Amino acid sequence: MKFRLINHKTKRLSAKYLTDVYDLSNGNKEFIYCCVPNGEFGITLILEGDCHIKTDEGWQKQSKTHLYGLIDKVQLLKMSPNYREISFGFYPHCLQLFLKDSLSSTYKNNGTDLFDLFKKEEVNKLYENLCQSKNDEALMDKIEVFLNDNMLIDELDNRVSVAHHLITKENIYKVDDISSLLNVTPTTLRNLFNQHVGISPKALIKIHRIKKALDFQITCEDSLTQVAYHLKYFDQAHFSKDFKDATGISPKQYFLDNKLSSDFSSFQHWSYDSIENLIK
Repeated sequence: MKFRLINHKTKRLSAKYLTDVYDLSNGNKEFIYCCVPNGEFGITLILEGDCHIKTDEGWQKQSKTHLYGLIDKVQLLKMSPNYREISFGFYPHCLQLFLKDSLSSTYKNNGTDLFDLFKKEEVNKLYENLCQSKNDEALMDKIEVFLNDNMLIDELDNRVSVAHHLITKENIYKVDDISSLLNVTPTTLRNLFNQHVGISPKALIKIHRIKKALDFQITCEDSLTQVAYHLKYFDQAHFSKDFKDATGISPKQYFLDNKLSSDFSSFQHWSYDSIENLIK
């Protein structure tokens, strides 16, 4: 697998609303990898080959253009030989600027066809433009045009933006504390998240705690207590449970396995070959 980040900070809307843009491709062999929850929505356009996602019913083929994200557990994806995709990720509360419906109506785990969310002609235009882009600058120009043409409103609900900042940057992990700082009730906060983020504030808190945990570098089991403390867990047992619920493996298995931590630091995914014996 080849994973390459594309600089999106030179474009006004992309820099403001997108977390990243990347080009993901495969060689001449099928490749299976694990996607780790990261608290983002993203749009994927499959330019070559096919992608399947593992569900309870088996491998499900993904649309050539789909929205994915805000998963709460590790997800298996299978790329065909000679595969290539372009993806761009949104801060979850920013995607609402481009959609008519509540984000609670999107599929979190299996992907949502872009034709269900945007005008067909807009999706087709974006797909064709990306296929024809000869370099990163041209590619980012086309993504910027798509964002500009499909923005329905230009102002976020400030309460949701601040709440997202408190969770992801200020490490405030109690819904009551966030509600108090925003001067709203916990029920109002949950309703705002349901409309503008697609999941509850509690669920987003859990995702971001585990995301931060995955970035830690530790060398012994004793350090897990310090990680749990840093992430404001009541104890290591609660941290270990949330970690295994999200990733399928224990924090001890992850942190003491150099291959897993190396995979994640490189491109925020795990090769299935490095994890398959742990999650069975």
